[in-house]
Amino acid sequence: MRQPEFDVRLNADPNSYPLNRAPVVHTRDPEAMREAMLSVYGAANFEADADGFEGFGSYVSFDGVGLGFCAYAGSAVAEFGETDFARVQIALRGSSRTSAGAASVDLDPQNWCVSSAGTPARLEFGTDYRQMILRITAATLTAALEALLGVQPRSKLAFVPELHSEGRGAQALRDLALHVARHLDPAAPTLPPAMLREMQQALTVSFLSVTRHNYSSQLERDAPDTAPDYVRVAEEFIEASWNKAITIVDLAAVTNVGVRSLFKAFQKHRGYSPMAFAKAVRLDKAREMLRSGEPARSVTAVAFACGFVNLGHFANDYRRRHGELPSETLSRRR
Repeated sequence: MRQPEFDVRLNADPNSYPLNRAPVVHTRDPEAMREAMLSVYGAANFEADADGFEGFGSYVSFDGVGLGFCAYAGSAVAEFGETDFARVQIALRGSSRTSAGAASVDLDPQNWCVSSAGTPARLEFGTDYRQMILRITAATLTAALEALLGVQPRSKLAFVPELHSEGRGAQALRDLALHVARHLDPAAPTLPPAMLREMQQALTVSFLSVTRHNYSSQLERDAPDTAPDYVRVAEEFIEASWNKAITIVDLAAVTNVGVRSLFKAFQKHRGYSPMAFAKAVRLDKAREMLRSGEPARSVTAVAFACGFVNLGHFANDYRRRHGELPSETLSRRR
């Protein structure tokens, strides 16, 4: 039997979607979408008009963290009861509205929504809407918060529902979620447990750091840089050597610390690896060079000067960090 053709209304190839290797549903039948929303995503109800409907959803979870993606060609509504997880909806295209408790947030690629655990919510998806969903259980968030504060939280986490995407932290959270999503493939061999733990910790710490909640001020006030001295030594070495090839052997030598200990310390106190920090430093330097306005400077020359040998990877990494292609940065300075 010939398979039905999709993507006419969604106007995209599902293979290009985040989490495309963990599909849950792709259908033009609202009832099939409703079944998936209730059984996999934990919705209490789902409604959509059959006329012109098409929906796609994917989802994967590990260690208290869930990552999902959904796309709708037409409008739809999903309702959730009290949940054991907090949720951030990262709008990638189109618009929607989420009502949770007394708050109502209009979402688009510049404005996202954060929902606290235990709060019923109504999600109204607009036409041609796409979003990433990051869910983290209340227990996982609370455990991380206790580790960051050094004391047990006395009350439940309550999040400010609005999150603006223009901030560097929000962009980093989005990019981190998309990065993790690209490496989660249920059909492939499982990633090493240590790597999954680091991904979980990075997403959890980023979630608590980027969103605003009833403990944000305490985190900012009571969280001086407690990282070991060798972490700061490594960062200073990386920043001073931005135009050189840096290896983990170099970092181990300059800090006099084993590679495993160094990586663990970075993940615990920074939420990312030393090599991720090195890439960020080089991408920031590339932006600085592109914005300098020197007429002889080309994107290729800047990429090579900053240690990027693959121009395609450079352009993609640059756009994920700075929100635009390097050629766009350069064109605005000329």
